Amino acid sequence: MTDKTLVYMTFRDGCVGLRTVSRSRKSPHRFCIPCQELEGLEHKPEVIVRDIYSFAKLRQDAYAGTVEIALTWLEGNEESVSGYQEAITLPYGRMMECLHKSKPFVWKTLSIDNSAKQAQIVFKSRKNLHAALADGVIRCKLIWFLRGQFRWAYAEKIEIYDDFVPYSFFFRETRNGEAGSSGGIILHGQEDMKTAYYSMHT
Repeated sequence: MTDKTLVYMTFRDGCVGLRTVSRSRKSPHRFCIPCQELEGLEHKPEVIVRDIYSFAKLRQDAYAGTVEIALTWLEGNEESVSGYQEAITLPYGRMMECLHKSKPFVWKTLSIDNSAKQAQIVFKSRKNLHAALADGVIRCKLIWFLRGQFRWAYAEKIEIYDDFVPYSFFFRETRNGEAGSSGGIILHGQEDMKTAYYSMHT
């Protein structure tokens, strides 16, 4: 059984208090995140917050609809500091709904376990897939890219089609039986295939 983490977020005017509890440990104290920092995730790729000795890095994954929070829990004084790190993943939309509710408001939820989950990838590409697989350099780049992508908490299936750009693709997500995100998997910098790279566009 996966050791999920129970997350408590207390929303108050100006600040959100965060605590975690798992089977192995509970957070040593409440971590305070200013509300304006959470709101900043709508415009920044990531936000870093400090609370006394501890740190938190928050990153929104727009494709997956989640926010990843990497916490470094520290305790100590000027002479000695000790602690540990943990990472939690929460539904971004629900968190932002709680942020705008009447305060104070307590949200209790389990961290999403997407450490090993990857959506089923179904290739409906013909020309571009065959071309990419036939070239050893491009094949490695594509496989490496796909291994690191589509670890989306709610995605069930990703269908991949040919794009008009050589060696590139169009993808469409299925989420809870309905259409989700869609976009391109584009090979950039094709003038030099050794340094070319895939990136995702929506």
